[in-house]
Amino acid sequence: MQSFTSFQAILQGVAQSQGFDVRLWEYRLQTQWKDIVGDVLAAHTWPTRIRFRKLFIAVETTVWLHQLTYLKSTLMEKIQSQTPNLYLKDIVFRIGEIPEQHWDEPVSRNIAPHVSPESLMTATEVTREVTNEEIRYSLTRVISKALSSSTNEI
Repeated sequence: MQSFTSFQAILQGVAQSQGFDVRLWEYRLQTQWKDIVGDVLAAHTWPTRIRFRKLFIAVETTVWLHQLTYLKSTLMEKIQSQTPNLYLKDIVFRIGEIPEQHWDEPVSRNIAPHVSPESLMTATEVTREVTNEEIRYSLTRVISKALSSSTNEI
């Protein structure tokens, strides 16, 4: 008798094979950033991307960048405790723009202004059978952004 594979396992396999898993982790870190690092650090830092198991964090000023070098191991422990399945080997701090956050407001339902219509249509088609609205929205957002960025890099 053939065993069944869970839908979650299938999605994880597709996400990993298409490179969406890293983008999902980036999205999770960004949406949970304040809860992971606290109000003060969240106001002056932003997780921008993950590349080669390194988390790149934008930092508001050189003063904050200098201070965070001393807090690097503590920050790594906090991130790893909140995201145990995310395997990071390093954190890289860089001066960068911190997006204005409205933590008290619900997450905007706007997918992303820089996503191409073709990418959004493809992502919507791929996720249409996901019944949980929040998961479907998150997957659509991540997939459409990934498809748009891969198109822009060509």
